[in-house]
Amino acid sequence: MDEQKQYTEPVYEDEGFEIDWAGIFAKLLKRWKFIFLVSFIFGCLGIAAALLAKRYYQVTVTLAPELQKRGTSINNITSMLGLGNISLDNSSDAMSITLFPEICNSTPFITSLFDVKVDPYYSPKAKLAGAPAPQPVTVFDHMMGYDKPRKKVSEKKLAKQEEYRKVFNDAVVDVSALTPNQQKVAKALKESIGADVDKKTGVTTVSVVMDDRQMVAQLADTVTARLQEYVTAYRTKKAIDDYNYYERLREEAHANLVKAQQAYAARVDYDRSVILQSVNSEKERLQQEANLANQLYSQMSQQAEMAKAKIQEERPMYAVIQPATMPYKATKSRAKTVIIWGFVGVLLSCLWVAFGEDFVKKARKGVKEKMAEE
Repeated sequence: MDEQKQYTEPVYEDEGFEIDWAGIFAKLLKRWKFIFLVSFIFGCLGIAAALLAKRYYQVTVTLAPELQKRGTSINNITSMLGLGNISLDNSSDAMSITLFPEICNSTPFITSLFDVKVDPYYSPKAKLAGAPAPQPVTVFDHMMGYDKPRKKVSEKKLAKQEEYRKVFNDAVVDVSALTPNQQKVAKALKESIGADVDKKTGVTTVSVVMDDRQMVAQLADTVTARLQEYVTAYRTKKAIDDYNYYERLREEAHANLVKAQQAYAARVDYDRSVILQSVNSEKERLQQEANLANQLYSQMSQQAEMAKAKIQEERPMYAVIQPATMPYKATKSRAKTVIIWGFVGVLLSCLWVAFGEDFVKKARKGVKEKMAEE
């Protein structure tokens, strides 16, 4: 009977790892003062980090491009000018809206923002206190920290700093050979400015991050305007070149027409009483030249008007859905920073009480036993 009971109720050894949650909870309650102290220390560190860290502000501008079939108005003009159904439609754009992020990140576009003047934030408290308004500063000077208050230095060192600024700050920007300071500012601006394009709707979102709430709004507005100007200049360059070319041909054709008409009129006035066949043949030739010059002038005028309309047709239009507005909240909240540091303190202290102390004790005990055996 005992053998059967021993067979039906075998004893298994539990080799798995089990966590004694009740014991851990008891340890945490017992060491709550330690946990509170560590959390308080980390909270103080979080407050210091939040106060010392530079605050950054972000502004987002949303643009919606005008999506339409291009070439319609041009075809209407060609019909009005009597050129039939000539189609000048160009549905494939060399400058696609998907290239906006690359444009914003390009060195020529970034360096064009160096000389943009922005106004530092002038708080209402400072206005009421009668503090002088801060002077406008260029983006380059602000990114280099030249507008920050400096410690008292000697006149000799100050003169060297001003000379250094004159050489590396006021020099003409050469995109192919940027100075170290220019490279530094360009890298910082590339990290601060970004663009995102929705390929389905074409909606473009331009975002700018800076450490001044008013500067960031002004810079975002400038970046948006410069981006539109950049794309407009690229898209209309070919049309403007064509217009200038046909306008030059029209002026030449007009000069030739005036010259031919004057020659024909002079011949007619001079040979009014002459009835010789040779004279009549010369007048007919001059009249034909005047007619050809008039026809060429009409054609060049039509081509110039078409090219002029093409410029407007190529010009991209954007609707500003969300304009640049001055933000009042930083991208990272100070309270959030303090909470994160406090949470890290609670987590580390609880892990130490629950597992760290026992692990260290066992490790010390094992080392002592090994040393005793040796």
